[in-house]
Amino acid sequence: MSATQEIEQRPELIFALVGPAGVRLDDLSRAVKDHLKTFGYVAIEIRLSELLKQFVGWTQESDTTEYTRIKHRQSVAHAFRIRMKHGSALARAAIASIREKRASVTSSPDRPASGHAYIIQQLKHPHEVELLRQVYGSSLVVLAGHAPQAARVKSLALRMAQKDDRPVDGSYSAKAEEIIHIDDKQEDTDEEHRGLGQNTRDTYPLADYFANLGQVSGEHGISRFIDLLFGHPFHTPVPDEYAMYQASAASLRSSDENRQVGAVIVALTRKEHHGKITNADVVASGMNEVPRRGGGFYWHEDSPDGRDQWLMAYQGVDRASNIKVSALTELLYKIRARNWLKDEVANLPANQLAHELIPYLKGTQFMDIGEFMRPVHAEMAALVDSARRGVPVHGLTMYVTTFPCHNCAKHIIAVGLRQVVYLEPYPKSRAQVLHGEEINLDSIDGTDSDDRVVFLAFTGVAPRQYQRVFGMANRGKKGGLALKEWTAARGSLTPKYIIRNASQAYLLAERQELEKLPTEIYKWDREFICPTTA
Repeated sequence: MSATQEIEQRPELIFALVGPAGVRLDDLSRAVKDHLKTFGYVAIEIRLSELLKQFVGWTQESDTTEYTRIKHRQSVAHAFRIRMKHGSALARAAIASIREKRASVTSSPDRPASGHAYIIQQLKHPHEVELLRQVYGSSLVVLAGHAPQAARVKSLALRMAQKDDRPVDGSYSAKAEEIIHIDDKQEDTDEEHRGLGQNTRDTYPLADYFANLGQVSGEHGISRFIDLLFGHPFHTPVPDEYAMYQASAASLRSSDENRQVGAVIVALTRKEHHGKITNADVVASGMNEVPRRGGGFYWHEDSPDGRDQWLMAYQGVDRASNIKVSALTELLYKIRARNWLKDEVANLPANQLAHELIPYLKGTQFMDIGEFMRPVHAEMAALVDSARRGVPVHGLTMYVTTFPCHNCAKHIIAVGLRQVVYLEPYPKSRAQVLHGEEINLDSIDGTDSDDRVVFLAFTGVAPRQYQRVFGMANRGKKGGLALKEWTAARGSLTPKYIIRNASQAYLLAERQELEKLPTEIYKWDREFICPTTA
């Protein structure tokens, strides 16, 4: 096969970007485009906010301010998901756009555009990631950008003020906070439409790579990640990636069906002057699990087994739920004593009222109270692990797959950990409210000037991609080129992690998913994008 033929047959790539409101995803998109050029790939951008104009419910904004533009598109996207009755509505619009743009290159939506990549900006619902992964499989790469909320508020307020040609003031910060709140997780009071609002919070953790967009300059490490996708034969994990992978592996030991969480405590070695991490030694680990008599935590096949699922399956007991019902019953007794209950329920037993009320309290702070849960949280389990083995943790760093709850946060502060690096946000945590004087959520580089514990979002290759991109099976002499040859051939290289003939599967899947996109809801050229003669 000639070099020209190899270039002509290089597979398509689909990059999807996700990030909370106020992060500069344009910077990430630009970095992806620029580095793909070094491999001879052409990037085509697709903005989902522009595709909204093809929704039949689209209306023009009432004015030209940036605040109105953003709020309007949040509202229209919500309406689109409601009309489609699914959170993946905009992902289907993206699929139609990919086929349309592919046809502009190859003259057919069913003929892959060799050496081309599509950059979808930006996803706002976890069902969008789910659908795109089902369709494109290994051809899809999800990139997430993060920045501290204070930086995002400042950036978004500045953008709105510049659009209005006015100085930034408190009103712009308030508007920015409003937009960020909706973007994080848009709640709908209508039970029928529950879960169809904008939901960046649950979309963000599904990424394959996380970039720190709080940094003012740089390409945010994206070039290294793309190099890995093309089989770079020499890149290995950085300490942050190694530590978070260990935390992720620890989480899989948890039997908690609601949320598996893992944590490791790590001694980091840093170079003097610039503070770069040069080594990471894991000294303790933990996961959320029920404690076992005699110390430690239950393992599979322990006998007796006292984990929650076993108790539920064989004893029908949910002890935490029972305590919450008891607490609610007590409150209802007090409320009834004040004659604050309606006549039709005033004479019913308080316990009966509590049981009937519990299903309607889902998602409330009352139901989120975690102190009655039997499992030890992963962060506490890691601290217990270090204590049982006599390992001091003062000044060390914890890597955890989910932002710590406020109960764990106070113990993290008390033992003197220097830093917490988390993968998934956890909005139920009240750590900042309760311990704002002891923790710092606004650090961009992980440092703090007054000894507060820095809580920092993870940056690097996601644990879900760790084994694939760092395994040598498809790299180096086992499946690729040595470093010198790889560098020389980069302009004609093929991504290593896309299955052979991937397009045959996703071209069919594209058509199948677009059958679920009615033209009476979304205006697209069905005959051109999905011609019946194909």
